[in-house]
Order: sequence, then C-alpha cells, then structure tokens
Amino acid sequence: MRKMAAILLSMTLLLSACGGNGGTATTAAPETTKAETTAAETTAAQTTAAETAGQEGAYKPGTYTASAQGNNGPVTLSVTFSEEAITEITIGEHGETAGISDSAFDKIPAAIIENQSLGVDTVSGATYTSQAILDAVADCVTQAGGDAEALRAVPVEAGADSASAVLKDAQVDVLVIGGGGAGLSAALSASQNGASVILVEKLSALGGNTFRCGGAFNTCDPERQKDIPMTEALSSAVEKVLAHEDVSEEHAKLKAEVQKQWDEYKASGSTALFDTPEWHALQSLDAGDYEGNVELVRTLTSNTLDTLNWLSDNGVEWTDQVSTVVGALWNRSHQTPNNSGADIIAALEKNAGASGVEIYLDSKAEELVVEDGRVAGAIITNADGDKVTVKAKKGVIMATGGFSANVEMRVKYNKQWEDIGESVQTNNSPGATGDGIVMGEAVGANLVGMGWIQLMPLNSVSGGGISGYVNSSLYCNKEGKRFVAEDQRRDVLAAAVLAQTDKLFYIVCDQKEAELRGMTPEVLGYMVQNGLIYSGDTIAELAENMGVPADALEQTVKEFNEAVKAGKPDEFGRTTWENTIETGPFYAPSFSPAVHHTMGGLEINGSGEVINTDGEVIPGFYAAGEVTGGIHGTNRVGGNAVPDALCFGKIAGANAASN
Repeated sequence: MRKMAAILLSMTLLLSACGGNGGTATTAAPETTKAETTAAETTAAQTTAAETAGQEGAYKPGTYTASAQGNNGPVTLSVTFSEEAITEITIGEHGETAGISDSAFDKIPAAIIENQSLGVDTVSGATYTSQAILDAVADCVTQAGGDAEALRAVPVEAGADSASAVLKDAQVDVLVIGGGGAGLSAALSASQNGASVILVEKLSALGGNTFRCGGAFNTCDPERQKDIPMTEALSSAVEKVLAHEDVSEEHAKLKAEVQKQWDEYKASGSTALFDTPEWHALQSLDAGDYEGNVELVRTLTSNTLDTLNWLSDNGVEWTDQVSTVVGALWNRSHQTPNNSGADIIAALEKNAGASGVEIYLDSKAEELVVEDGRVAGAIITNADGDKVTVKAKKGVIMATGGFSANVEMRVKYNKQWEDIGESVQTNNSPGATGDGIVMGEAVGANLVGMGWIQLMPLNSVSGGGISGYVNSSLYCNKEGKRFVAEDQRRDVLAAAVLAQTDKLFYIVCDQKEAELRGMTPEVLGYMVQNGLIYSGDTIAELAENMGVPADALEQTVKEFNEAVKAGKPDEFGRTTWENTIETGPFYAPSFSPAVHHTMGGLEINGSGEVINTDGEVIPGFYAAGEVTGGIHGTNRVGGNAVPDALCFGKIAGANAASN
C-alpha cells in the first residue's frame, strides 16, 4: 500500500528512503515490446535469449516466491514461468519507499520479461530496490530449475528498458535543470507565467531530496497556530535571541522590528503562540550564527505562507496540526497528510504536466551554454547517451541540489567536522553530487558558504521511527540517559550524538505520540516484527529490548515527565514541551548522524538570479534550492529546506518567465 510506504517515509524522520508494506504490483509479459514489435517477434526474442542462456525447456512451469534485501528490508515477489520463459513477476510485501522505489518496481520486472535476462541495469536512485528485485527473481529462477548466472549474462539492448521520451535538440523559453522540489516548482511557476518550459532530470525518477524527506514546511500561519499556547519557556527563547548584540545594520533593523512586534504581543495579553515572518527570519539567522544573508532570509520567510497557499491551490494537502520538527526551534512546521515530501512532488509533477511542462528523465546536464555573456541553454546527455543542446530564450534555472552524495566535494570544502569522508553516510538522494555548483562556477558564478555541511542526527540505524517531531519525545544514549536538549539546532544535536557511545542514540516515545503522528497498529506491528524499532509494554521492558539499563531509563523518563509538567527550560535548556511519556506500549528506534544538507552553493539575490564573482547578475541564469548558498548560514533550521526550495523555485520561475 502506497499510503503505508508514505507513512514509513515520515517515520525515518525527514532523512532518507524508508517505507512500509508496499502491497502488490504485477508485471506480466507484454503483448508488444516497447519497440512495438509483434507478439511473434517478442516470443522469438525471448526464445533466443533463453537459448543463449541455456534455459530453453529447462524451467519447471509454475509460480515461485522469494525475498531479497532491499533498502528498508526484504522485498518479496513471485515469478511465473512457462517451460521456456519468465512470463509474469508480481511484487508482494516490501518496506521500500513509495515513489523512490516505484520506478524500479515498474521498470526492472518489465525489462527482465522483455529481455528474458537478469542483466538489466538498476534504476538510478533506487539501486538497492532494483538489486533486491534482481536477486529475488534469480532465486526464483533457481527454484524453477533454471540457470540464474546464465541469465545474468544475457545481453540487454541499450535503452531497452526505457519507456520515457528522449530529449532532442530544442529551443524553449525556460530550461530547468533538476527535477526535485525546487526544479518542479520553478517549472510550474514559469509555465503558469506564460513560458514554454523543458525540465531535465538526470535520474530515472523525479523528486530529489524533497521526495525523500518528511515534507516539513515551516511558515508563520496565524490560523493554524492560534491554538498553540505560548509558554514561559518559549518566551525565554524569544528574549534570548532579542538580547543578541547587533551583528550588522540589516540584523539590527530586523531585530528592532521583532522587538516592536514582541512588545505589542505582550501588551495585547495574548496567550497564543507568538510568531511573525520577521521572528521566523531572526530565528533562522540566529540559528545560522548570523552567517546567512539577511535579504535572502527575509525573502524566504516573507514568502512561505504565500507559497504554502500556492501549493494548496496546486493540489498539495496540509494537515491543521502544526508542531516542531527536529531542529525547527519553533512550532511552525506544517505537514502533508502522509508526513511525506512525496505528496508535494506528486502534486507538482501532475500540475507541471497539465500546464505543458515537458519533462525528460535520465537526461544529465553537462555544461551551460553562454552566448554574448548570457546563459542561453545547456548541453545535455539524453536517455540514449547522445549529447543534445537545449537553447533557452528567457533563462536557465539551476535546481540540481547540493553535494551531500559527493564525498570528494564534501572533503574539499568542509571546515566544520573532523571527518566528513566515506565513513560518514548520507541520507540524501544519490543525485546530490554538486553538478549544478560545478556548472555554475564554470560560467563565473560566485560560491558562498561551501564549508558548512549539516549532519542530520536522525539517520535511522534500526530502520524505523515514529516521527521527526521533538514535542513529546526524549533522546537517550546507550546508558539510558538524556544528553542534549532535543529541540536544539541540528548541528548541536549531531555534535552531541557523536560524543556518545558508538555515536548512537535512541528516541523514546509512547503510544499516545505514535497515534498522534498517524501511526496505525499495522505500521507499528510491521516495524516491531521486522526489528525496525524496539518496543515494550513498560519502560523496563523497552529498556531490556534496547539493551540499556532499565533503572537509568526509568529515571530518565520520570525526570522528563516532570519537566513536561513544569513547562520551563530544563537542565539541558530545552524549551519545547507537549506531552508526557506515560501511555504504553513504548517505542524506541536507534539513530546516528549522516550528511543531510550542504548550506553552500551558488550565490543568488532575492529574485533568484545568480551572482558572479564580481557581484553582478549573470544574465539569463537563475537558481533555487540546495544548489544555492547564503540563506542558512552555518546551520539550516529543520523544516526550512522545503520552503527554501519551493519559495525560491516559485520566485525564479516567475522571474525567468518575465525576462
């Protein structure tokens, strides 16, 4: 079921792929191949492949079932054989992420059947899922008396498993490079503003990091925040940021605006949560150690609610509940019903297509075309491996994401962490390799903030989770003790985790919190049964299953509950409280940090235009999302990445279209 997979995506806490029971999907032998061959030609091709592999007449007809390890657990499938061929592949139970794994489930079985081969290529962005399908089918081949190794050697015609359109030389108003949240919002915005648009994505599926994340979207939203109480602890957080010395003239002006708003709020006698776009901006600036560009931060926070509503107009649904996602610092994180960025991508893709945007997958931009000092297009390797040129009359928008998956770039630019090399995983899209930064630098773009790389503490070790929210959960180490304020910045959390035993920690919550985050008995049962989370009817039982001292964890939970009831900053400085941990069963997945966001990239202005090393706008060149730098400073606030990508994507698209 796609819904469960989406729920399980949110459980891994805005990080990387994870999912739930995927239900079933069936791929049967097609009546015609993708090359539009006749049924007779298909049969002949299958027979030839079987003969090459030494398989003709060797299969025992029937249906066989097998499982193999995927990205999030076992992938189970069934394969039906005739005496001479694989005729049907049915995907069964799995824990893969909807959307990320969809292309693999669609393409790999179809390619195996069409080519009667296990030598088909894995799908970019879904490598582990692809390999699980191939391994499980190989197991079934063996069960049916066939030779799996011989089938792996059967050649597959290049492009035989590609059903998408192939990009050719073209001319268009706006070219968007990158198919994640920033790219899709830019493409849709440009199209809605009257431009013809081509979007290219180097991977086999759209979505990027927006798809893989939990979809948290920070914005001041008076209507949805009206029932959230303003506590003494939260008031102290405002006072602390307002007390910071002036860093620049722009900071002083922003701080004065917030101070005026804060004084008016206190005078009003309101007990509802205090929030404004300016307070959101000031908090974000403070969380990035005042290294962020004040203009860009203001542009972001003053456009978030408008962008949220624009997304709603384009089919994205939001729940009424507003909470604090990990590292968000304030109760302004909005969510889709499935707690998944996949919901956002699906709506953007649907509306972009309906608006006339041409989308090409497996199409990698290699370099920008510059004519008379203006970025006028790009050279792209298409799905067939041919180099083509797309000219853009109005502008090129770079939206390729950051460089979390590029170890060489991480090591080159890092100035924050002791070790950021191969020993540190990333939970980002495999496409986040810094391509757009390299292409932009080649045409004179200025790079800013490249040394700041965010480690997300919540990279699941056990494989599951409940949510990315901190309001009603505690973090404990292998000794069963808390070690940090759970509502702190992500860099602070990651540094604290790295100092713990085995660089590992647990998030403890109860049944009440699980239900609040939309976890059904089916999902919880799946995770417990498959060892993705620890569980216990009592805290002592939970501790035993976790392998931590029961007395220590019981005391930790007791002290946490007392702090919740007090509603004041505790010994660690935590200010965000909601519910106690008292309703069994209790749950605890384990986590360790992973590279999650690169704050540096192409310098832009508030219009999304790229700036060169001389401080001037590069004509025809725009950028949005994680490929840009200068917005987040040294540390990105949790829940700010999605609005960053979508707000600036929307802005860049509109401005490019009007160029």
